[in-house]
Parts: sequence; C-alpha cells; structure tokens
Amino acid sequence: MALSDSRFNEIMSGYESARTRNAKILAERKASIRRDVPGFHELEKEIADAAIESAARYMEGDESAIADLREKISRLSEKKTALLLSSGHPADWLSPIYDCPDCKDTGYIGTEKCHCLKQKLINALYAQSNLMEVLDKENFSTCKMDLFSNNVRPDMEKAYNDARTFVKTFANTYTNMLFLGNVGSGKTFLSNCIAKAMLDEGYSVVYFSAFRLFRALADHTFRANGETAEDNEFYSNIFNADLLIIDDLGTETVNSFVRSELFLILNERHLRRHSTIISSNLDLARIKEDYSERSFSRILSGYDLYRFKGEDLRLRQLCQ
Repeated sequence: MALSDSRFNEIMSGYESARTRNAKILAERKASIRRDVPGFHELEKEIADAAIESAARYMEGDESAIADLREKISRLSEKKTALLLSSGHPADWLSPIYDCPDCKDTGYIGTEKCHCLKQKLINALYAQSNLMEVLDKENFSTCKMDLFSNNVRPDMEKAYNDARTFVKTFANTYTNMLFLGNVGSGKTFLSNCIAKAMLDEGYSVVYFSAFRLFRALADHTFRANGETAEDNEFYSNIFNADLLIIDDLGTETVNSFVRSELFLILNERHLRRHSTIISSNLDLARIKEDYSERSFSRILSGYDLYRFKGEDLRLRQLCQ
C-alpha cells in the first residue's frame, strides 16, 4: 500500500500551515507584551543597540567585544524574563512555538524524516485503508469483559491488563507479545486496543495482516531495482516503527520467501529492540513446522505468549 503524492503534499502543506499559525501567535504575543508591559520594548532596543555597538568594536579589532556582548545580553535577558513573570506570563512566552520542537515543524531533522512525519505518513496509510475507523470502535474503552464466558474470563482479564501495562511501560521496556487462539477469540481486538493506545501516546505503529504484509513485501522486493532492504523505505518502516503488529499469521500462503522475510523482520526488530506483536490461529507446533526453526526459536525465546480460548466473540455479540 503506497501513499499518493497528493496526500504526501497535503501532509507537508500541513507543516507549512503550522509554521504560519505559530509565527502569527508569536507575533501577536510580542506585540501585546511590547504594548502592555512597560519597559519591555526599551530592553529589546537596548539589546539591539548593544549588538550594533559590539559589532563595530569587533571590526575595529576589540576581541573582547563578543564576550562583553554576551554578558550584557544575558543581563538584559534576565530583566526581560523578570518583566514577563511580573506581568503574569511564563518565562518562555516569547520563545518560538512549534507543534513538534524536534523538527521545528519541518517534518525533517537534517535529511531524516522526523518521528512526527513518520507517524503522519503511517496515519495517512491507515486512513487510506479505513483502519482508523476500526480503531475508533475497537479500543480499551470499548472492551467488554462480560462477552467472555466465566471459564476463560480470568485469562482474558490478565491478557488485557498486561496489554495496558505493555503500553504504559513501553518507553522503558522491550517486550514482544504472541497471541494464539481460535478465530474470533479476541486476538485482533486486543491488537487493535494496543495499536490505538500506542498511537494516542505518539508512538509509530505499523499494522498489517500477515496476508497483506507479505504481499506488500513481495511487491517492494520485486520492484526494488537493486535496493537492499535497508535502503528501501518500506522495509525501513517495518524495521524501525516503534511497534509492528502482524495479525493473523498463517492466513497467507507460506513459501520460502515468506519464511525468509518473517525471520528477517523478527531478527532485525529484535536487534534494534523494537517491539512486535503477532497474532495467529496456529498452535506453536504448526508455527515451527511452517515458518522454520529460526523464526520459531526467535518467537519462543523473545515473546510473551497469551492463549485466547473460548467461542467466537463475534457470534456471541450478535446473539446479545
């Protein structure tokens, strides 16, 4: 799934709009301070005059001019801050305003995409596939434990509580999760809950069904024109997203390409300490048989396993 040029341009236009909006807010703040706070404008003029004077001294060979200027600007800036505070404004009221301070609302840090742009691009892909609409309906706030029968509810409550902990401790803990269970047992719903919560926390999330993931990987591999996986932006997103969710592993046709790609993804993300969540209708023995010893070993040693039991919840919902 690729993002259209028009949608990308729309996202970049949003950055320009943010810069324009924030510059206007800052200009209005400066105008109001100069108008309403006595002495502030005079301090600004004094700083400007000092800079001109120091430049002239430096051009004449006075090497102490720069140090003197720094000292004077520091002293006058302290007076400006005191005036701001005494007038009821925070000390940084006249500092530049950014929606994203890291990239200063450009979308890039140097030549690299900022985390905010990466997430905007991912969100746009979600919107293209209508996934955001799904996440609005399937999230922690819409979870109903009473849908589970009494004999499986304790296990489900533990899984959901651990999922909340996964999100809460994500910044400081490297964890992977494996959800195994029958069709309709709640695996995809819980994956959606985590995806929505992670997006709300500002993390980058890439979410694919296994079928769509391996089909997209095949498309990009055969169109790569000699690019390595590391150079390919699609692979880079898969490798570097804060969280990758692979839903319904086992629904795709398994072949040598799928086996090698799955191990590549699992191994690269593990080496980079980026968390992954996998859900599957298969049992562990079938995963080992279908996806190779290497992938099975990576999953078995690095993933917390949750078994989803019970009847098809979608049918149970329809009957209520």
